[in-house]
Amino acid sequence: MVERKARSPQDDLVGLVQMLVAEGQRIAHVFAQRHGVHGTDVEALVRILVAGERGRPLTAGQLAAELGLTTGSVTTLLDRLERAGHVQRERDPADRRRVILRYGEPGRELAGRFFTPLGAHHRAATSEFTPAELEVVKRYLTASIDAFRAYRSELSEQPKR
Repeated sequence: MVERKARSPQDDLVGLVQMLVAEGQRIAHVFAQRHGVHGTDVEALVRILVAGERGRPLTAGQLAAELGLTTGSVTTLLDRLERAGHVQRERDPADRRRVILRYGEPGRELAGRFFTPLGAHHRAATSEFTPAELEVVKRYLTASIDAFRAYRSELSEQPKR
Protein backbone atom coordinates (compact mmCIF):
# COMPACT_ATOMS: atom_id res chain seq x y z
CA MET A 1 0.00 0.00 0.00
CA VAL A 2 1.32 3.43 -0.95
CA GLU A 3 1.27 5.87 1.90
CA ARG A 4 0.02 9.35 1.01
CA LYS A 5 1.98 12.29 2.24
CA ALA A 6 0.02 14.63 4.50
CA ARG A 7 -0.99 17.80 2.71
CA SER A 8 -0.06 21.14 4.17
CA PRO A 9 -2.45 24.11 4.20
CA GLN A 10 -0.27 25.61 1.43
CA ASP A 11 -0.73 22.43 -0.66
CA ASP A 12 -4.48 22.78 -0.27
CA LEU A 13 -4.33 26.42 -1.42
CA VAL A 14 -2.15 25.55 -4.42
CA GLY A 15 -4.67 22.89 -5.44
CA LEU A 16 -7.55 25.32 -5.09
CA VAL A 17 -5.77 27.97 -7.17
CA GLN A 18 -5.05 25.36 -9.84
CA MET A 19 -8.76 24.53 -9.96
CA LEU A 20 -9.68 28.23 -10.04
CA VAL A 21 -7.34 28.79 -12.99
CA ALA A 22 -8.70 25.70 -14.78
CA GLU A 23 -12.32 26.82 -14.29
CA GLY A 24 -11.45 30.31 -15.51
CA GLN A 25 -9.83 28.83 -18.60
CA ARG A 26 -12.94 26.76 -19.27
CA ILE A 27 -15.17 29.83 -19.03
CA ALA A 28 -12.83 31.77 -21.34
CA HIS A 29 -12.94 28.84 -23.78
CA VAL A 30 -16.76 28.92 -23.81
CA PHE A 31 -16.70 32.69 -24.42
CA ALA A 32 -14.21 32.24 -27.27
CA GLN A 33 -16.29 29.49 -28.90
CA ARG A 34 -19.57 31.37 -28.59
CA HIS A 35 -18.18 34.60 -29.99
CA GLY A 36 -15.80 33.28 -32.62
CA VAL A 37 -12.59 34.58 -31.11
CA HIS A 38 -9.31 32.87 -30.32
CA GLY A 39 -8.26 31.92 -26.78
CA THR A 40 -5.40 34.39 -27.02
CA ASP A 41 -7.92 37.07 -28.00
CA VAL A 42 -9.84 36.42 -24.78
CA GLU A 43 -6.64 36.68 -22.74
CA ALA A 44 -5.80 39.95 -24.50
CA LEU A 45 -9.29 41.32 -23.84
CA VAL A 46 -9.06 40.50 -20.14
CA ARG A 47 -5.66 42.17 -19.85
CA ILE A 48 -6.86 45.27 -21.74
CA LEU A 49 -10.00 45.52 -19.61
CA VAL A 50 -8.22 45.10 -16.26
CA ALA A 51 -5.45 47.56 -17.18
CA GLY A 52 -8.02 50.14 -18.26
CA GLU A 53 -10.07 49.68 -15.09
CA ARG A 54 -6.92 50.25 -13.04
CA GLY A 55 -6.28 53.50 -14.90
CA ARG A 56 -3.12 52.17 -16.59
CA PRO A 57 -4.12 51.30 -20.15
CA LEU A 58 -1.79 48.97 -22.01
CA THR A 59 0.17 49.82 -25.09
CA ALA A 60 0.37 47.37 -27.97
CA GLY A 61 3.98 46.66 -27.01
CA GLN A 62 3.08 45.95 -23.38
CA LEU A 63 0.31 43.60 -24.50
CA ALA A 64 2.76 41.77 -26.77
CA ALA A 65 5.15 41.31 -23.84
CA GLU A 66 2.40 40.13 -21.48
CA LEU A 67 1.10 37.60 -24.00
CA GLY A 68 4.56 36.49 -25.08
CA LEU A 69 3.85 37.38 -28.70
CA THR A 70 5.78 39.26 -31.34
CA THR A 71 4.66 42.77 -32.17
CA GLY A 72 3.57 41.50 -35.59
CA SER A 73 1.36 38.83 -34.03
CA VAL A 74 -0.17 41.36 -31.63
CA THR A 75 -0.87 43.71 -34.53
CA THR A 76 -2.79 40.91 -36.29
CA LEU A 77 -4.64 40.11 -33.05
CA LEU A 78 -5.53 43.78 -32.50
CA ASP A 79 -6.67 44.18 -36.11
CA ARG A 80 -9.06 41.26 -35.57
CA LEU A 81 -10.36 42.62 -32.24
CA GLU A 82 -10.73 46.14 -33.63
CA ARG A 83 -12.73 44.91 -36.65
CA ALA A 84 -15.06 43.09 -34.25
CA GLY A 85 -15.52 46.26 -32.16
CA HIS A 86 -13.90 44.76 -29.07
CA VAL A 87 -10.91 47.11 -28.94
CA GLN A 88 -10.00 50.65 -29.94
CA ARG A 89 -6.47 51.88 -30.55
CA GLU A 90 -5.72 55.48 -29.63
CA ARG A 91 -2.55 57.52 -29.84
CA ASP A 92 -1.12 58.31 -26.43
CA PRO A 93 -1.54 62.07 -25.98
CA ALA A 94 1.72 62.17 -23.97
CA ASP A 95 3.71 60.27 -26.62
CA ARG A 96 2.16 60.10 -30.09
CA ARG A 97 4.44 57.19 -31.04
CA ARG A 98 2.67 54.94 -28.55
CA VAL A 99 -0.70 53.29 -29.12
CA ILE A 100 -3.01 52.92 -26.10
CA LEU A 101 -5.53 50.07 -26.11
CA ARG A 102 -9.05 50.60 -24.86
CA TYR A 103 -12.08 48.36 -24.75
CA GLY A 104 -14.55 49.20 -27.51
CA GLU A 105 -18.14 49.76 -26.43
CA PRO A 106 -19.51 46.76 -28.40
CA GLY A 107 -16.84 44.57 -26.78
CA ARG A 108 -17.62 45.93 -23.32
CA GLU A 109 -21.34 45.22 -23.80
CA LEU A 110 -20.67 41.68 -25.04
CA ALA A 111 -18.27 40.92 -22.19
CA GLY A 112 -20.70 42.45 -19.71
CA ARG A 113 -23.59 40.25 -20.87
CA PHE A 114 -21.40 37.15 -20.67
CA PHE A 115 -19.39 37.82 -17.49
CA THR A 116 -21.83 39.81 -15.30
CA PRO A 117 -23.55 36.61 -14.12
CA LEU A 118 -20.13 35.23 -13.10
CA GLY A 119 -19.54 38.39 -11.06
CA ALA A 120 -22.92 37.91 -9.37
CA HIS A 121 -22.06 34.29 -8.53
CA HIS A 122 -18.71 35.39 -7.16
CA ARG A 123 -20.16 38.20 -5.04
CA ALA A 124 -22.76 35.79 -3.64
CA ALA A 125 -20.05 33.24 -2.84
CA THR A 126 -18.03 35.84 -0.91
CA SER A 127 -20.92 37.80 0.62
CA GLU A 128 -20.44 36.37 4.10
CA PHE A 129 -16.70 37.06 4.26
CA THR A 130 -15.77 39.80 6.68
CA PRO A 131 -13.74 42.76 5.41
CA ALA A 132 -10.73 41.34 7.27
CA GLU A 133 -11.15 37.95 5.59
CA LEU A 134 -11.46 39.61 2.19
CA GLU A 135 -8.20 41.49 2.84
CA VAL A 136 -6.43 38.20 3.59
CA VAL A 137 -7.86 36.65 0.41
CA LYS A 138 -6.78 39.72 -1.56
CA ARG A 139 -3.28 39.48 -0.11
CA TYR A 140 -3.12 35.78 -0.94
CA LEU A 141 -4.35 36.21 -4.51
CA THR A 142 -1.90 39.08 -5.08
CA ALA A 143 0.94 36.87 -3.81
CA SER A 144 -0.29 34.04 -6.05
CA ILE A 145 -0.33 36.28 -9.11
CA ASP A 146 3.20 37.42 -8.26
CA ALA A 147 4.28 33.76 -7.96
CA PHE A 148 2.72 32.93 -11.34
CA ARG A 149 4.47 35.92 -12.95
CA ALA A 150 7.81 34.97 -11.41
CA TYR A 151 7.49 31.42 -12.71
CA ARG A 152 6.44 32.66 -16.16
CA SER A 153 9.50 34.88 -16.19
CA GLU A 154 11.72 31.92 -15.27
CA LEU A 155 10.15 29.87 -18.04
CA SER A 156 10.81 32.57 -20.63
CA GLU A 157 14.47 32.64 -19.63
CA GLN A 158 14.90 28.87 -20.08
CA PRO A 159 16.01 27.59 -23.47
CA LYS A 160 13.25 25.97 -25.51
CA ARG A 161 13.50 22.25 -26.00
